[in-house]
Amino acid sequence: MDNINAMKMFLIMGELTGANESREDKLKYQERIVFATMRANIPEWEPPSDWYKLSIEERETRLEKLKTI
Repeated sequence: MDNINAMKMFLIMGELTGANESREDKLKYQERIVFATMRANIPEWEPPSDWYKLSIEERETRLEKLKTI
């Protein structure tokens, strides 16, 4: 299994197991998975410089798009 498929699997598992978590906790989990996957594929990769300035809604939208890759 490649890294992208593994990332998708973990994101889906997080949705299934995190039903009682807060929105922020779910976002942090998704960020950890996606960012770790990106670093595994591109060692010098860094999150966008404005990532933490974006609204929660925008970050969720961007992370959700990754599931459709």
